[in-house]
Amino acid sequence: MPSETTPMMQQYLQMKEQNKDAILFFRMGDFYEMFNEDALLASRELDLTLTTRDRGKSEEERTPMCGVPYHSCDGYISRLIAKGYKVAICEQTEDPAAAKGLVKRDIIRVVTPGTVDASMLEGSQSNYICGIYLDQERAGLCFCDITTGKTHVTAFSGSERVEHVMNELGRFSPVEAVLSECAWGERALVETLREKFRCRAENRGDRPFRLEEAERMAVKQYGREAAARLPKANPAAVMALGGLLSYLYETQKTDLSHISDLEYYEQGRFMELDLNTRRNLELTATLRGKEKRGSLLWVLDRTKTAMGGRLLRSWLERPLLNVAAIQRRLNAVEALTRDTVGREELIVALTGIGDMERLIGRVVYGSAGGRDMASLRSALEKLPRLKDCLAPFAAGRLGELAGRLETLEDVHALLCRAIVDEPPFSVREGGFIRPGYDQEVDKLHSVLTGGRGVIAEVEAREREKTGIKSLKVGYNKVFGYYIEVSRSYYGQVPAEYIRKQTLANCERFITQELKDLESTILTASDRVVALEFELFTRLREQVAGEMGRIQAAAAVIAELDTLCSFAAVAVKNSYCCPAVDEGGGIEIHEGRHPVV
Repeated sequence: MPSETTPMMQQYLQMKEQNKDAILFFRMGDFYEMFNEDALLASRELDLTLTTRDRGKSEEERTPMCGVPYHSCDGYISRLIAKGYKVAICEQTEDPAAAKGLVKRDIIRVVTPGTVDASMLEGSQSNYICGIYLDQERAGLCFCDITTGKTHVTAFSGSERVEHVMNELGRFSPVEAVLSECAWGERALVETLREKFRCRAENRGDRPFRLEEAERMAVKQYGREAAARLPKANPAAVMALGGLLSYLYETQKTDLSHISDLEYYEQGRFMELDLNTRRNLELTATLRGKEKRGSLLWVLDRTKTAMGGRLLRSWLERPLLNVAAIQRRLNAVEALTRDTVGREELIVALTGIGDMERLIGRVVYGSAGGRDMASLRSALEKLPRLKDCLAPFAAGRLGELAGRLETLEDVHALLCRAIVDEPPFSVREGGFIRPGYDQEVDKLHSVLTGGRGVIAEVEAREREKTGIKSLKVGYNKVFGYYIEVSRSYYGQVPAEYIRKQTLANCERFITQELKDLESTILTASDRVVALEFELFTRLREQVAGEMGRIQAAAAVIAELDTLCSFAAVAVKNSYCCPAVDEGGGIEIHEGRHPVV
């Protein structure tokens, strides 16, 4: 490292050394800065202005740099991710104002296609990252959507294990994959991931997939009961899960407790469709245009929530084979088709319910802001009405869903007490805690309101005292509060005014009274912002503690929404309920293709 390298650049280079394969977003004040090769790449990919440090040096010795505002970084990150890059976020881990010397910084997360924040995704689209373990006899697969907390695991053995893996990839369409050494050596598999799924693939070697460590992580993440459901006869399933969890722990560096829904499914539970069949059937996208419109999903999707939209897609991608399970769904849809009024009331009650799955994921993850809390509050507000509308459907699967739906009125009441109706975008600037929630916040707001009233009084008094009708009291972050007098009134300025700044057409002054008022107001302002953020963090933790209840309610809403969508489409298109049995024959009378 060159001797002239500054301590800050030394810190940057150390962070970059730890994340060579990622673009490093290095927090400096209100910006994330990029340097050297990262700056050149980002300026090209994001159309940013390229600047430089070291202006006193020759052009060859200067350090290229560019930056983006921290409060709007999500858009820039999502663009880089869409282009196939990884982004490492290096954050200031201490208050710069309180820091002694160089501000401490650390990598808080690494953003990849499979680990992007929910705010960067289309609501009804799942975003799966997968772990793939392969050896000479077995194959294990794990798919996880970290924005919803859902994980699906399966395993195969025998000579056709790679073919089965590829077919399962078609069900989930992962955007990112981490592979064991043997899986990485299967070139056809890697090419399928990259070319057919446009999936970012990474060789993680064998160490993260080791059985003993994988079992330990599975128990840690999902609990002993859930981990025990993974097959002992084919440990490839838990090894794939372990490899993926290792990657998530390494890159996310935060609470992942919302990833709690673990499903192990065996071969034969769902109909297995190869990639060509899936494409030709146009289940979720057309053959030619690769778009939803014109597909089976387009015909059947009348869901009202993002949760329902994702579940409906999942059901189409994974057709059931169990007759009893199929019949339960059919009976629920039939009950909804028969009760027109009840069905329409349910559809109205479902309309406008926000994405509770992803909202609670953001809460637990620690990325939720005031507006996310307000969105969750709005979603919870609709649950009692939904429960009432579901009550008449007391039998079968709909009755089960009615019994499982908790209205969460206590969580809703907490959010109503704490958060204002329309919170600001950033929780770092205050103004989102509702009056009456905290006495100290109310007291500080009273000081601020009173102080600003006093400022207005000072302005009126000084105008009268000096006779300067255009005199005004202003504020900026550099000089604080000041008295501004236009050039034509310089002769009327009192002797106790202290000159602070000279402009082209006016002069700015301060007084001892203004300095004292400024200290009172700014101290209160800084304190209330810090206190509101502290209260918000505590509130977020309280809501995160209700994760299980919120996720359970979201699962009920998703299934109910999907069933209502099927029923609405069935009525509109005059579909009839099929009779399903264990026989191998298919008998259709006066049938037609649902898409054509």
